[in-house]
Amino acid sequence: MEHRVVHYHYPLDKRYSLEYVDDDATQFAERYGGYDSGTVKALGYLIGEAEIYCLYTQTGESGTADDLETSETEIVAALDDMHPDRERPIAIGLFEAWEGVREEAEETGDGLEIYKELELSRVPEAIDEVNWNGTATNVAGELMSNLILRHVLPNANHRSSISMLQIYLDFCTFGREVEYNGLRLHTADNEWRAWVDPYITQSKRILTVRRNNVRFQKLSEYGVETVIRKGGIEIALGEWNLGMHYRDAWTHYARKHEQLCVLFAEEIAERAGVPELSERVGLSQADFASLLAGHEP
Repeated sequence: MEHRVVHYHYPLDKRYSLEYVDDDATQFAERYGGYDSGTVKALGYLIGEAEIYCLYTQTGESGTADDLETSETEIVAALDDMHPDRERPIAIGLFEAWEGVREEAEETGDGLEIYKELELSRVPEAIDEVNWNGTATNVAGELMSNLILRHVLPNANHRSSISMLQIYLDFCTFGREVEYNGLRLHTADNEWRAWVDPYITQSKRILTVRRNNVRFQKLSEYGVETVIRKGGIEIALGEWNLGMHYRDAWTHYARKHEQLCVLFAEEIAERAGVPELSERVGLSQADFASLLAGHEP
């Protein structure tokens, strides 16, 4: 059986991702020639009886967290621009969650790989999109979703954003003893992966389709059935609505991502023994920030 598969990341260097696709070799060559040789790679695929050409470009940063160019002065400046009682504590909480992931990576000797610069200044954009008047699980899910969508961190956006969701739900228990131990995201313990990984995998599918619906629609028209991104995550093109304007897709799949994260928050609440968080009104932004800062709301 023929498998009509294209890789989203260049197979021999995951820093390069799909930028352009064409079945016209002349047009593809012209597009390829517009890039510096060190920033582009190409790959041809035989799909049925036709050949298509994929162009991959390297965007963002590479290396490990030790290679970040963001200085402490720049981090402090970004935090100083935020509201001290509403935005700054949340940004600090997210940064500390990321530092936990970074420290764990350093302890293993590998270091935390990065693919972009740190952009703490985007945290206010994320939290401004959250409806802080919803139920606890709705607010937690929206917070997680918007932090991920903004890609504030150089890597580990999912793990760090899940940590923020967990902290928010913990605060919403108002001192109640929680039976579930929580997600041990910064350890080698894989006990939680069986139910957490499907959410993370689907989140990455949604994010990839959101950024590439036009490219993926073209691939589908060429006969491609599956796109594989790094981590072996498969995206079956026939399962997605690709035939919309890219602006509409940007909004449509942001909503899909938010819905997924809310479902994730609801499952955490269920497993933690506090399913009522799906009905109880959550903490306001100001109260959440106050608790993060170590104050009574």
